[in-house]
Amino acid sequence: MLTRSFDTERINEVINHPEVRPYVGPGNFFADAAPLVENSANWFLMGEYGGFGLIQTDPTVHEIHTFILPDGRGAWAHSAAQALLDFARKNGDSMVWTKVPSDQKNVEAYTRRAGLRATGEKTEVFGKPYKIFKLEFS
Repeated sequence: MLTRSFDTERINEVINHPEVRPYVGPGNFFADAAPLVENSANWFLMGEYGGFGLIQTDPTVHEIHTFILPDGRGAWAHSAAQALLDFARKNGDSMVWTKVPSDQKNVEAYTRRAGLRATGEKTEVFGKPYKIFKLEFS
């Protein structure tokens, strides 16, 4: 369902899709993931409808960034989230975490369904409040 990808053209195509790009960050400039993809500590997992960027924040910890095209939202996205977690666990992660915009209840529900839990911490990103969620692997 998901494979590790180094195809920056495909990754950038999904990230910059008009239905994905507004959630990547402010502005309408081209978001280029190439520097992140080139860092071997980061993992990009891609499938038919997009995927995830796992950015290393500690030797056994990755922050999850989600970029899924509209046609993949729903059942495919839920299966992809499980594949992502399986990959992270099998490749030595002790924990994954993500930031969820406080005003996007659908994203929070998706995150909780995948098994991540709110830490009670909040941060501000691009002037918006975000909740922190994590999943520790045992």
